[in-house]
Amino acid sequence: RGGALSPPGICRARRAGTGPRPYKIFPLDTRSPTSMPPNPTRIRRAFLDAVEQSKAPGALLYVGDLDQEYFFEATGRRQLVPYERTMYRETLFDLASLTKVIATATAVMKLRDAGKFRLTDSISVHVPIPEFRAMTIEHLLTHTAGLVAFERYYQSMNSLDEMLARYAIEGIEAPPGARHEYSDVGFMLLGKLVELTGRDTLDAYCAREIFEPLKMTRTAFRPPEAWRGNCAATEDDPWRGRMLLGEVHDENTFAVGGVSGQAGLFSTAEDIAKFCRALLRGEVLPKATLDEMLTFDRMPVYPWQGLAWELDPWSSKKGGFLPTRGAFGHTGFTGTSIWMDRAKGLFVILLSNTVHPSRETRGSETLRRVIHQAIAEEFYLPASNTHTGLDRLVRENYRAIEGKRIGLLTNHAAVDQRGKHILDILSFAKDMTLKFLYTPEHGLRGAAEAGERVTGQEGPVPVVSLYGERKQPSPEELKELDLFVVDLQDVGARFYTYMATMRACLAACAAADIPVLVLDRPNPLGGEVIEGPIAQATNSLVSAAAVPIRHGMTMGELAQWFQQHDLKDTPLQLSVNWLDNWPRTRLFAECMLPWVAPSPNLPTPETALLYSGMCLFEGTNLNEGRGTDTPFGLIGAPWLDAAAVIQRVAVADSRGARLEAVYYVPKSLPGKAATPRYQDQTSQGLRIHVDQPQAVRPFRLAVALIAALRAIHPKDFKLDGSPPFDLLAGGPDLRTRIEAAQSAAEIVAAYEKDTAAYNAERPRIYDPAGIPFEVLAQAQAAGLSPL
Repeated sequence: RGGALSPPGICRARRAGTGPRPYKIFPLDTRSPTSMPPNPTRIRRAFLDAVEQSKAPGALLYVGDLDQEYFFEATGRRQLVPYERTMYRETLFDLASLTKVIATATAVMKLRDAGKFRLTDSISVHVPIPEFRAMTIEHLLTHTAGLVAFERYYQSMNSLDEMLARYAIEGIEAPPGARHEYSDVGFMLLGKLVELTGRDTLDAYCAREIFEPLKMTRTAFRPPEAWRGNCAATEDDPWRGRMLLGEVHDENTFAVGGVSGQAGLFSTAEDIAKFCRALLRGEVLPKATLDEMLTFDRMPVYPWQGLAWELDPWSSKKGGFLPTRGAFGHTGFTGTSIWMDRAKGLFVILLSNTVHPSRETRGSETLRRVIHQAIAEEFYLPASNTHTGLDRLVRENYRAIEGKRIGLLTNHAAVDQRGKHILDILSFAKDMTLKFLYTPEHGLRGAAEAGERVTGQEGPVPVVSLYGERKQPSPEELKELDLFVVDLQDVGARFYTYMATMRACLAACAAADIPVLVLDRPNPLGGEVIEGPIAQATNSLVSAAAVPIRHGMTMGELAQWFQQHDLKDTPLQLSVNWLDNWPRTRLFAECMLPWVAPSPNLPTPETALLYSGMCLFEGTNLNEGRGTDTPFGLIGAPWLDAAAVIQRVAVADSRGARLEAVYYVPKSLPGKAATPRYQDQTSQGLRIHVDQPQAVRPFRLAVALIAALRAIHPKDFKLDGSPPFDLLAGGPDLRTRIEAAQSAAEIVAAYEKDTAAYNAERPRIYDPAGIPFEVLAQAQAAGLSPL
């Protein structure tokens, strides 16, 4: 970006830059299939558990790729009342909204490729209803046309044309492109588009152009009478007065004859597998067309919507999914779903009739989640397609900030999953006014060296540094605000100053009665492992809370901690846009997010991990790697006997890492380390190679190294760095134990009781699957499955 941070009209910080990019984008999809073949027994167990937990009558699961079938089984009943019928692999299902992607969207793209229309055409050019003239075909495919979801017109109408005419009058809720709203109506219009431009009925066109070429011999709208006995029953429908078997469940589609662009298709798992393989191979549509359909960020109002297909799924939504950025899929109301991973060639077909005998007992969400979680564990290495609080702001259409005067505490590292900075994103919010831009240590661009005073920057929006004399917004500034927003990427260590800056801002907002919104981000060190002593003094920037050094909380959880402790006597209006799909065990490198160095000497997530222990060496007379390309991954001094230190460190203290003796020369690196300790002096060094990030315990390793240094260099080694060692450690206790020659194991054990009590008390917002408990509670209140 060359320093470009903000859009026109918000903050004219954007300037032409010629230097290197200020951050590195890690690959968004770092996972690959496991080397071990999937275990059918574990998949089967999860499959049976899912059916039982969801109370589904039965289900059918097909897992395969381009070349092989990994799992294909049926369980339970395809019908329960008025009599029971067994579910078989050959059972036909009402696919419900899978019709949209298998039939309608595929037909639309075939016709587009044949030159019948362009996606940018107004739908009214081809379906002559003037009221829809502002809507393009692309708007309809992406659910951004501004149409209602559906209306119960089946109660009074039996013609598609009649329904569309009524929707033209009553069904437009927003300007096209303004928001994302899933709509059956849009696909009814697209079905009509296929009929008019394909010069055939929708069902006949799809049969001729899609199903017959793929030999999908058991796929059709309005299945013939001979097939009905093998169909999975759906609902005992009070409107039709009968149990539905082989006729479409969706009432509007039934009312217009059983065929529409939004529902009505019946098929088997085996036929759908043919479709999935052909689609992934480029045999249904050209690969370039599928690329176009699966383009992420096509619609700025909702980047996760492709052309008909849902992209990069969220765990807080209702359906299960494949946990990778490249996943695409769709669900159907009757209990059906497809998820595919184009890069791996993997696909998962789940078919059920969870609406049988009544939609009131539908447990599709539970069914999908349990099954897909098991498949994820079998086919993917540990990783999560995590979404940040900033992503959630985009997904929720900026409603939390629209129409408000805002103060924003942020810096250059506040990017969404696409790498877009928050200031670029805020430009889409309607009637939002950015009044003040506040920055922590290292400044707005993160280029200032640790401890360096950062001055304010001129522009239409005042940029206020909160590192130095100013620690919080002034009362006068807060009077001009309706909302204070925090978006900072913390590093998970207590002595990193961002939590202290946030605490000061929360206190100021509480005193001024200004609401605060925190946009959550992953703790790069995960949320389960806790290390180090709990701070005894909490009045400094490097020791701002009575928490361990490696505290395990996200910024949103830290904000709740401050609300419950430091600010418990001053009411704070706090809300948090929580992360999505962040299992607490995941380190940053496993989240499929771009890493933007929050400060100059934390260039990688691995550096942040080591920093949580090796930063203690700032309180000693060793060089801690500043002035090199591996800060905090290297310690040294001219007098150090690195080999002897390495030999003295116990294997248990260095697990997950390799220690190597090296020579190096710290150099002046303006912006990173202008005057590093032992500058230009040849030093013996000890380099840390992280082999197993999940196993490394940086605090224990740092304490073991310090103990070894004291034993081998009793005269040369000193705990007299800057900042003082006791300040970094949160009090004198750690130094006292080190001076008493306690081992690293003894010191770690001494803190276990306190850290266990802290661990039980701290906010823990995310369940083991990475879903915010707040989201689960909302789902339960709405009568949905807690999963």
